[in-house]
Amino acid sequence: MAQTPLLENRHDGGFIVSEARGHRSRDPMTFSGAVKHLPGEVVAKKAGGTAAAAAKAGNTGNGAFTLDATTPVLPNAQAGIYVVRCTAAAANSGTFRVFDPTGDVIGDVVVGQTFSDGIKFAIADGATDFVVGDEFDVTVSLLSASLVPLNPTATDGTQIAAGIGFGTYDATLADVPGLAVVRDAEVNGGELIWPAGITTAQLNAAKGQLAALGIITR
Repeated sequence: MAQTPLLENRHDGGFIVSEARGHRSRDPMTFSGAVKHLPGEVVAKKAGGTAAAAAKAGNTGNGAFTLDATTPVLPNAQAGIYVVRCTAAAANSGTFRVFDPTGDVIGDVVVGQTFSDGIKFAIADGATDFVVGDEFDVTVSLLSASLVPLNPTATDGTQIAAGIGFGTYDATLADVPGLAVVRDAEVNGGELIWPAGITTAQLNAAKGQLAALGIITR
């Protein structure tokens, strides 16, 4: 008589080789993406939140400041006020420096280009050029983040590995709660679930992103 093969399902946390004491490696998270997540799936953060921009009273330049229509708030955003200040004036151009809500400099952007770090926006030239000191404030609030499968070709932050799903979480119909390994662990590389079609370069980049969180692939 023919025997029916038995297939063993994936076990919660079966990919873990070692982790920090007291479950410090794991965080409760929300799983999203209209998919069924399995243990060992490499995941990324999908940002959520609101952003509102306002020009500083007394600005000289009258160019337009436009938040990205799709993803104005990125996964690494902080709640609070980002300051975007002109530091170098130029005819039909200019350079703006971006400060996060703690006052740290996170980058520069030239008029006509797109800035994408925490917040995403572009500044267009106007009839009157910007001068040094012209400023925009961007207020970020209602921050949230859910986990979706890693997408190495995305540009909205989901191309950055943020952890590994601990269990089976069915988010095909709605977001669901679950656990993810997000720091300080050793994991079995053979038990991880990567996106279909991921290239060697993308795989190595994602492993490096996990390593930066203290998640080491063995």
